[in-house]
Amino acid sequence: MSAVSPAAASESTAVPQVVSHRAVAATSTTGTWLSIVAALLIMRLPMSFILLLVVPWAVLLVQKRYRSSLKVGPLAALEVCCMAAAVIAVVVFHPSLLVSTGNSAVIMLAVVGFTLAVFRSAEPGRTARQALSGLYWGAIMVWLIGLGEILTGVKLLPLLYPGANTVSAVSKSRWIVTATYPNYNDYGIVMTMLFTALLARMWFDPRQGMVTLGRVFALVTCFGMILVGGSRGALLGCMCAVVLLVILNIRRLHDAAMGVRAFFWGTALAIVAGVGLWMSPYIQDHSTAVRGRIMVNAVSMIMSDPISLLFGYGSLSEYKDEAAARFGGLLMDPHNLLLELVLDYGILAMVLFVVCWLWILVKGFLPRRPAVDWQAAFGLTVVILLPVLGIIPSSSLRYHVIWLYLVAASCITAETVLANRTG
Repeated sequence: MSAVSPAAASESTAVPQVVSHRAVAATSTTGTWLSIVAALLIMRLPMSFILLLVVPWAVLLVQKRYRSSLKVGPLAALEVCCMAAAVIAVVVFHPSLLVSTGNSAVIMLAVVGFTLAVFRSAEPGRTARQALSGLYWGAIMVWLIGLGEILTGVKLLPLLYPGANTVSAVSKSRWIVTATYPNYNDYGIVMTMLFTALLARMWFDPRQGMVTLGRVFALVTCFGMILVGGSRGALLGCMCAVVLLVILNIRRLHDAAMGVRAFFWGTALAIVAGVGLWMSPYIQDHSTAVRGRIMVNAVSMIMSDPISLLFGYGSLSEYKDEAAARFGGLLMDPHNLLLELVLDYGILAMVLFVVCWLWILVKGFLPRRPAVDWQAAFGLTVVILLPVLGIIPSSSLRYHVIWLYLVAASCITAETVLANRTG
């Protein structure tokens, strides 16, 4: 398969030029729609998931579809596995979920539609980058809402989630905010993603004057919100983002810098530092003990149910209902991305997710990249951060944006693989 490229405009006849211009216009339209959906999704506005479900398929029906030369086998395998497992789990074993738009099969239908809309556009790389821009601007809006809460003292949390267990802590402090999210851990993840995007823009898309000042102000304030909120995972995510973006920037500017030896030494140092941090009192507290208990209980629960181990529970709510029946009122939210993948889509989906993540790391992030745009740096870095970000919230997949980052980063990785193969 071959994607339409700007080289098509070099044809000598007028007709191919018209087709090329139409292709570029179609790509811009597709990317615009997907970026709007991405922004609304990360803002958690009403109906945003319905738009994620409907808009990509509508774009595929209305816009011309192009064949692409980009190969994304790991992503395709993951999505096919998740879709198959979800359909089996919902239709065969949990048919009561068929009436819910929150079941895993419907979620995967939306994810597959988004993926096809990106890769069947005339320029998948450009469309993926527009989607990443949408995630960036959506995070900016979330930050602005949080800033507004600080300035006015009016908190949205008691209005949007009156039953949330964080209402008391947020209401008592002017400086702890959650915007449209139910707790400060989830809000902290969005701020970590915004921190990563702002840093990527400052280093890979430098500007002067008020634009730079605005970026610095947003960077400092969103990091301050993370510090005040007390999300240790989000704070660690910001520190890791700085390291990863430094690596990308150095490798972009200096071809011979940070080669294989530096990678292995850096990995070893990171492992030692990670183990030391994990064993420290800063991490080993009551919250960590609760998460450990959740992991043990969830694993014992799913290991005793081979069907759910293979296909998942069909939805997170179904898992929580069964966990409540087995463990009573104990907190059983997964708090772990890999565990959540098993609970939603089965053990094979979790394995394929790890394979896809490693593919993006090895083929997308680590190769020499003489020219890295800010969207590529942003998207790749967020995906590489998923092992850290995936252990912060009670549920990582319920906001769906992880799938969007994964699709965009896979597209950028496939571009890199194709460029290395043909160059």
